[in-house]
This record gives sequence, C-alpha cells and structure tokens, in this order.
Amino acid sequence: MRNQRGIAMLVALSAVLIMTFLAVEVGYNTSVELAVGVSQMDRLKAYYLARAGVKISLLRIKIYKTIIKRFGNLTGQQKSMVEMIWSFPLVWPPNAASSMGLVDKQEFDKAVKNSLMDGSFMTTIEPEGNKIDVTDLISPSKILKESSYNQLVAIIKNKIDEDDDWADLNRNLKPEEVVNNITDWMDEDTQSLNGGDENSYYFNIDQKLKPTNRPFKTLNELHMVAGVTDEVFNHLLPRITLYGIKGINVNTASKEVIRSIDKQIDDKVADEIIQRRTDPDQGPFTSIDDFTNFLRNKINIENFNKNPPIPLYFESEFNFRIKSRGFYKKAQREIFAIIYDFDKVKEQLVAVLPTPSPSPSPTQGNATNPNQQPSPSPSPSPKPSSLPSGPPQIVFWQEY
Repeated sequence: MRNQRGIAMLVALSAVLIMTFLAVEVGYNTSVELAVGVSQMDRLKAYYLARAGVKISLLRIKIYKTIIKRFGNLTGQQKSMVEMIWSFPLVWPPNAASSMGLVDKQEFDKAVKNSLMDGSFMTTIEPEGNKIDVTDLISPSKILKESSYNQLVAIIKNKIDEDDDWADLNRNLKPEEVVNNITDWMDEDTQSLNGGDENSYYFNIDQKLKPTNRPFKTLNELHMVAGVTDEVFNHLLPRITLYGIKGINVNTASKEVIRSIDKQIDDKVADEIIQRRTDPDQGPFTSIDDFTNFLRNKINIENFNKNPPIPLYFESEFNFRIKSRGFYKKAQREIFAIIYDFDKVKEQLVAVLPTPSPSPSPTQGNATNPNQQPSPSPSPSPKPSSLPSGPPQIVFWQEY
C-alpha cells in the first residue's frame, strides 16, 4: 500500500490536464469557426453593398438615356450638366459639404445614421466609346478593320518613340507584328498575317497554347497573344475594349486614343482638343464639322483622318463600364459590369458597313430615253431606336 500512495493524485492531475486540453481545443476551434463565419458574413455584406452600387449605377444610366431620348442631343453647358448624371463618382455614405451650416450638418449626419445601409460603397461609370474595339480587327467592314489596326499600331509606336525606358524594355518589339498576332488570335484561318502558320509562334512557348480563332471573351486573354508582353498589355489595357461603338467618341477619348486618329495630332494638339471639349462655355464638340474647324489652323485638314477614315462620333454615350466596390468592416468586394446598347451599335454598323447597290429592274427606264437606267435611290437611314423598357442590358459581369 505504501507503493500505491499518490496514484489517485496522478490520476486526478491527468484527468484535469486532459479536460483542460479538450476545453482549450474546443474553445480554439469554436473561436476559429466563429471568426470564419463572421468574416464570411462581412464579405457577404460587402458583396451586397457592391451590388447596391451597381443597381444605383443602372438607374443613373437609365435616367441619362431617358433625358437624351426626350430632349435629343444637348449642346454646350447643358450637355455637360446632363452627363454628370453618370460621370460623377458616387460614394456612400456621402461626405457633408464644407459649406453646410451647423444645423444642416446635424440633419445630414442624422439622416445618414438612420439609413438602413450598413457599410459603404463606391461606384464609378466610364464610357466605352472612348476606347478602341479590338474585335474590329476582324470586322467585315474594311473601314473598321483597317482603322482599328492603324490605331493600335500608332498607340504602340507613339509609346516607343516617346518613352526611352519603355522602348529599352521592348527593343525588339515590332508594333505591326504584335497587332497581326492579335488579329490572328481571333480570325478563323490558321494562316499568320506575318507569314507561315500562326500556331508555330506558340509551339516553342507552350505546345498546348494556340490561337482560339474566335473573338476574345475577356481582355485578359490578350495576355496570351505572342508579342504581348506585360508592358504592352498594361499600356493597351486602359485604351482598348471588347464593347466599343464601332468608332471613337472624340468627346471622351483619352489623349493616346486621340493621337492615334491621325499622325498630325501630337501632344500639343491633343491637349488643345481636350481643353476645348472640357471648356464650360463651349462644351464638347457637336459634329465632325465643329471638330475639323477647330483643327483647321493646327494641322493640314485636307489630309486629316484618311486611308481609311476612322469613324468619329460626337453624340451621347450609350455603352458604359460600371465598377462598384463594397466595404464592410475589413471586408471588400468588387463588381465589374458592362452595359451594351445593341440597337445603337446596330445603327453605327449600318453607317460603316458597305451597302450593295440594288440592281435596277429590267422594266424600269426613263420615259424620254427607255435605254437609260434610273440611278438607284439611296438606302434609307435607320430609324432611331426607342428607349427599351427595364434596366440597361448587362452583357458582362465579373465579381472579385
């Protein structure tokens, strides 16, 4: 019995240690699961805050299109004010204006506090008409195909000519070959525009990688094209789109895209164009005549935008890109959406696609000269599309 003294104490201590370990382990697992659950809940709330930003953006675009449809293409300061419906970034909760009085600020803070919106979001709307549509490289329209090709080549060439550091990183880059590779990736044949089989350019890189022979689904796919390095991709990305307007909207295009319209437009002329279109007194350009008159004393207008002419537009925007971010505590979610107006794009295509002349009927003729065939009547211009019911159409949706 003397040898068994202390056994009960050891058993009790072991039992306490085991119970303590189990309690700590269960408590730790519970706290981890609780933290994961709370994090998922915060991410879910941030996601719906981002969705709320998209919904409000759709409403803003709908209001803008309704005003343009009812009152037509506004000019000058009126147009600039109406475009603020979609162009002004929206943040929730809003910041109180510094000019507010104490009473107004208190009422403002009270309204924000009583809001059911728990968290914050930030949303922006950008036009797509100010970018070059990459899919126009395989367009059935010769004008769109050649003009988009020339613009993409010009954007890369201008970067090489003006940025020595960038040119040094891409010293073996040939802009024409890169744009040809982009075209080869989308066109239906397997013959490379640079010569040979287009698949051979990818055989040494990755035997499984080859052109898809279809239009891009996302712009990130452009990164797989031969010759599109990180530098080229990052330079092109803000200036290209897959949802363009079959031309360029001069009133919203970036400086680099404006310069790609014509070789005569340098940095100075491009800056003057941007300054003119943002002038609150004069407002954006209203037509091609207004634009060319502005350029008349700055470039040789007789040789402007030739071979082939790039379709230039000065009307209101109709394709948009929505970016919405939702924030809740430490969680953040982002939604990216593209709004596409098929009816308006169809109208633009009618203007640039070739229309075959109708063959005259054998029985038709001139009353005074039966052998003389009447000249074909011009094809009627497309009727303006009516404003569709419901929200604007979303053709692309991506969540982060």
